[in-house]
Amino acid sequence: MTDPRLAPWRAQGGAVCDALGRPLVGLGLWVGRLTSWLGLAIILAVLTTVTLNALGINEIANWGSPDVLLFGTAITINSVTELQWHLFGLLTLFGGTYALHSDTHVRVDLFYQRLSPRGRAVVDILGHIIMLIPFCLLIAWLSKHFVTMSYMSGEKSNYGGLVDRYLIKAMLPTGLVFLALGALGQIFENLACLFDPARTPERLKDHEIASLAGLADQQNAAHATTDATAPQNHADGSHDNAR
Repeated sequence: MTDPRLAPWRAQGGAVCDALGRPLVGLGLWVGRLTSWLGLAIILAVLTTVTLNALGINEIANWGSPDVLLFGTAITINSVTELQWHLFGLLTLFGGTYALHSDTHVRVDLFYQRLSPRGRAVVDILGHIIMLIPFCLLIAWLSKHFVTMSYMSGEKSNYGGLVDRYLIKAMLPTGLVFLALGALGQIFENLACLFDPARTPERLKDHEIASLAGLADQQNAAHATTDATAPQNHADGSHDNAR
């Protein structure tokens, strides 16, 4: 709930930024949950490849015509093998946005955990604007050429595997643009936090709670150590008095 003492322009700015960021973040989380099911598809593809290899079967089906997207006119062991590689690529590309929003991606830093929620919001905003979004858009732009070349040349597997390679290669710029949109959504969320502290995202609150929990654990451990040594000190004092 917004603090009634907050300046109206800050409350309004927080509401606008939150309204802009929430759909982008929500979309990233939804797609992340959806692509998580690709893990089962990858397992199924691996089991199929292992079974076919053990049975010595190379071709699962051959329908001659018409061409089916990605598979062409047949499904072979090479098709399934390549499919598992590309499914893993899709899982990584589109699951990265979910990892970003749930704050489960890898962080290599020494100071972020020690910052306040507002400090972490500032770090995230600067990191997204200076590094993440430019990187995603640059690689997406540079990869557009090899997607176009793949489409124009009709690129396909040389070993009887998947066809329509351009569709697979197109997932790289698509996934990176999607990640950039997710980062933009986080920028709006963090700006809403700076305008109105009551709109602090949960991923920033979790850090704060974890830090407080860690501090509480340290304090409890210190109290436990003190309580454990107190009887011993008392006993030593009694022994001295007895002397």
